[in-house]
Amino acid sequence: MHSRSPVRQYCATVFAAGCLSVVLLAGDAHFGFIESSPLTFAIFSAGVLLGELLPIKIPRRANEEITLSASFAMALLLIGGFGPALIAQGLASIVQDATSGKPRWRVRFNVGQYALSMAAAYVLIRLVSGTSVLDVSHPVVSRQLLAMMLGAAAFFLVNAGLVGTAVALYQNVPVWRYFRTNLIFVVVTGGLMLLISPIVLAAAAYSIAIVPLCLAPVVAMYYSISQGARSEHAARHDSLTGLPNRAAFQDAVLSVLDDKSTPACILLMDLDRFKEINDTLGHRYGDLLLVKVAQHVRAAIGEDVEIARLGGDEFAIVGPTRGCEEAIELAQLILASVSAPFELEQMVVEAHASIGIALFPDHGCEFETLVQKADVAMYRAKETRSDWAIYDERHDHHSAAKRALTAELRTAVHGEEIVAWYQPELDLHSGQVLSVEALVRWEHPHAGILPPSAFVRLAEQTNMIKPLTHRVIKLALEQVAQWAAIGLDVAVAVNISAQVLVDRSFTEHVARALQRAGVAPQRLKLEVTETTLMSDHATARSVLHELSAAGVEIAIDDFGTGYSSLAYLADLPVSEVKIDRSFVSRMAAGSSAKIIVTSTIDLAHHLGLRAVAEGVEDTALLPVLEAAGCDAAQGYCISRPLASGDITRWLLSRKKVLPPVIAQQDFRASGVVLPSDHGIITPVRAIEQAA
Repeated sequence: MHSRSPVRQYCATVFAAGCLSVVLLAGDAHFGFIESSPLTFAIFSAGVLLGELLPIKIPRRANEEITLSASFAMALLLIGGFGPALIAQGLASIVQDATSGKPRWRVRFNVGQYALSMAAAYVLIRLVSGTSVLDVSHPVVSRQLLAMMLGAAAFFLVNAGLVGTAVALYQNVPVWRYFRTNLIFVVVTGGLMLLISPIVLAAAAYSIAIVPLCLAPVVAMYYSISQGARSEHAARHDSLTGLPNRAAFQDAVLSVLDDKSTPACILLMDLDRFKEINDTLGHRYGDLLLVKVAQHVRAAIGEDVEIARLGGDEFAIVGPTRGCEEAIELAQLILASVSAPFELEQMVVEAHASIGIALFPDHGCEFETLVQKADVAMYRAKETRSDWAIYDERHDHHSAAKRALTAELRTAVHGEEIVAWYQPELDLHSGQVLSVEALVRWEHPHAGILPPSAFVRLAEQTNMIKPLTHRVIKLALEQVAQWAAIGLDVAVAVNISAQVLVDRSFTEHVARALQRAGVAPQRLKLEVTETTLMSDHATARSVLHELSAAGVEIAIDDFGTGYSSLAYLADLPVSEVKIDRSFVSRMAAGSSAKIIVTSTIDLAHHLGLRAVAEGVEDTALLPVLEAAGCDAAQGYCISRPLASGDITRWLLSRKKVLPPVIAQQDFRASGVVLPSDHGIITPVRAIEQAA
């Protein structure tokens, strides 16, 4: 929480200046007016006191308020002079501040700022009119009218300037920023108050008895401004939590962004599994939880940081920061404030949150840009099951670079830049390569050959994954047909994402692709992950059964890393499971990973499925896998993924005799010369015999 010393020092200075102004003008105070016109003084003083006792609360950050006393105080200054007006205004201010429990330093400040405002108005009126008070028993001449207007303007400017500066210091915002934000409101309300002064004077000139009737427009204005303040508050605040809404939050952010020299951070917080709470306990408990979260976070972050509710269970926070570390500390502070269980009437509910962080000016200098990037970071935190995440352009498919890459990918998918590379799968019993896995590559004209990690996720986020998958299937089947024409009987496997698998037209597309390529369905194997099956199990199951009925092989990829039930294996038309590389690579003797691999192989065989080990990088693992009953292996120790021409040469080199026509062909169209580690792997049994 920021220090209060600057505002208190300022308020003390204003009080001292006000006291000095009173001393300087004491000789011309006109205290005799109180004795000569006690009724007039009493009525005007009552109006000042009533205006002070009916403050209009402005529900802003510092609980600002405006009073309606200026109308009668200014009128009293014009007809009674500096002394009577100051006494009435000062006493009314002290009474109001005391009854509302304000601290002494604020009481002194209000007295001081009223003294300075009165002094400025009085001096200007005297200079222009040539007299200390105005005689309202006669028609007002132009000179007196000018004095009244200039005096009122002086009172307004000094009063608004002193109070506005104090509020800006209290809120710890630049003074110019406060006045820019509140100028219209201050001018309208202050101007209306002072414009009533001539009406009060005219009433007093006619008969002092009708002056109390002037309270009617003051009271009407009180209710009008109060209603306007409530309407403004309702329009800019969330009705459930009382926090600022998106519109108010945008103003708060823009206020922070105005100061280019001060770094800041924007945080977006979303409650995890909030929908489950609503669905399970009901919306009432969901609302109670949102209120509790708002209260806890508001209490934790302090006055320098603003929090708003953007809608639903999403909250936004903006605050100054000196860098990334402070932003992370703020996020951790917020997460800690919502980590404890919440008591909601008779229920105890635990809340968990994810926070995305965007930094100003590092990640942008505009409100929408920063909020969008904080949103990207928040969803990244959810995806990675982290409490918080800082914006990273690599995960943002809306960034300028990603938008450009998306446009290029759209063109590439329908052109010739998307190609397929192939990695062989070695049968551990026969030593033959019976199938290969097609792996997509992008031959980017400027960035070179891009791996799937550079664009597949982008394709999923932009709905380009379907045409991309169709392109890979087309290339893979055409390659199988070319291999068949030169005597290579090899099947091909293609990875399928969730978006593609739940497409009801996918089976029809595969059938057309097989027909166009002239390839038997048994030569195509589609690999799906457990996570893919879980996304929409009913639809996935239906599509997989359609594909299997058409003769296409189905394999479960990355087996062991998902959360699906083992019962799904018996329920789905699966012919093969591919054991994830994370288990295979850790198959040291006696390790738990080895037990998992061997158990998975046994499970697959009991279900009538083939077991394939992925990520085999050590040749020494091949005999171990075969001894465990594993049917096939795939990995760098057999071959890395190779381009079309290179994998064809690799497959042909395994034949003992090359047909003369084939031997004369050049399969190095890609210009890649195979290094020694891409050579032929001798079948496992031959290795054992050689040993």
